[in-house]
Amino acid sequence: MSDTSLIIIGAGMAGLSAGCYARMNGYDVRIFEQHFLPGGLCTAWKRKGYTFDGAIRYLTGTGASAETARLWQELHLLQTRPVYYYEEFSRYEDETGNAFRLYTNINMLRDHMLSLSPADAGVIDEFCDALWAFTKVDLPVDLTPSDPQEGLELGQTFLPALGPLLRWNGVSLRQFANRFQSKLLREALPAFFQFTPPDFPMMMVLMTLASMHTRESGYPMGGSLALAEDLAKRFTDLGGKILYRSRVKRILIEEHRAVGVELEDGSLQRADVVISAGDGHSTLFDLLDGRYVDEKVQKNFSQLTVAHSILQVSLGVRRDFSAEPPMLSFPLRRPIYLGNLRFERLVLKHYCFDRSLCPAGRSVLTLWCEADYDYWKAIHVRPDQYQAAKGMAVEFILDALEDRYPGTRQAVQVVDVATPLTYERYTGNYRGSIHGWALTSRKLNMMMGSGMRKTLPGLADFFMIGQWVEPAGNVELSVASGRDVIKDLCKMEGREFVVD
Repeated sequence: MSDTSLIIIGAGMAGLSAGCYARMNGYDVRIFEQHFLPGGLCTAWKRKGYTFDGAIRYLTGTGASAETARLWQELHLLQTRPVYYYEEFSRYEDETGNAFRLYTNINMLRDHMLSLSPADAGVIDEFCDALWAFTKVDLPVDLTPSDPQEGLELGQTFLPALGPLLRWNGVSLRQFANRFQSKLLREALPAFFQFTPPDFPMMMVLMTLASMHTRESGYPMGGSLALAEDLAKRFTDLGGKILYRSRVKRILIEEHRAVGVELEDGSLQRADVVISAGDGHSTLFDLLDGRYVDEKVQKNFSQLTVAHSILQVSLGVRRDFSAEPPMLSFPLRRPIYLGNLRFERLVLKHYCFDRSLCPAGRSVLTLWCEADYDYWKAIHVRPDQYQAAKGMAVEFILDALEDRYPGTRQAVQVVDVATPLTYERYTGNYRGSIHGWALTSRKLNMMMGSGMRKTLPGLADFFMIGQWVEPAGNVELSVASGRDVIKDLCKMEGREFVVD
């Protein structure tokens, strides 16, 4: 057992993961969470028998052979929770009614693409050959080695896939898609990855689709909140403590060492080590008053792009949508305005494959749309104006769905609207971002190299973890980040890192 006590800020997936591994290694751990639920951005909300998922579309490492599966095994997750594997991940329809189906099976996908555009056979084969190559890419759990030996071992794991990694590094999704002669294929492929910047890395597309083909990525039944609750239970079963509705006001510093936190209620909570799994911007500039921001950290915040805020409209519908593809992007007969942004198509997702989210014979529908944080922030000071804007967005969406699926409007039982301010209020995430930094080629290269520091210059006994210090803002890397920091802490104390 260790005499070292830890305070973790935030009960999101990174914080819960760090807490679990810390308890496995004998540390005394308390997690302070501002919300009344675990999970952070990995969340859902329940309304009148319907559960509206706000995060996971797929989870990597759901297959037992994947390296990432070690995370879930160590944390006792997914042991009894079924996983749904998409056959058709998404569908894109153009204005003429033609449709591109994104099959997860590479052979089915190739045949389908060739049927749509035989003239693109060369590009299609290159795409599918790359997918086959990336089925051999199995990213290790430890992506940030702490010493040269670990760095060498990490490099060796990449050797089988070094060729495809080098070939596709720096190629953006948009650049590749523009090579298709088919207008449908040019437009459809980028559309499958919502809210991506123009230089979203093609390599991430290939890795995602390859893992779906090998059944290493799927949807955990029960959804995001259920997974977070499983992880929170694992933490408390290990003897950890979660204090909900406990917002951290500032990090206590003595002689340039983190010694605890001050809560919003004025109480002081002390510990030997403080780990922030919360929002990166708030941690650096609010909780620490910007005291330990050096040129490198400032460069990240000035040069990297924050991921989009979104408007999520969720519907509980007295109608079965299971015959539809799980995700459908379709054009609108006439443009609509959601907030201050104009849309000519919508992306509709249903969860009929997971009957735990709604009553029998009914459906959960969600529509995720890009949103302007500044617009919603400006009108939020006028509650009547804010509510009116939300109501107008719902009406536009219901009209669009009625055009596509007549009778839908009268079948709607529950309506829920989450704006960027909703995400900001419940998670504290900077500007209501849905997952930290936007994943661009520039960001991927910056973060996969030296990365953003988990420690800060001049501040001892403090760490940052989660989506603001990792290459991508997904659940898997957030969980790996929590594991990584406890492994580093054990090494600093000269102790063996153990997994129980």
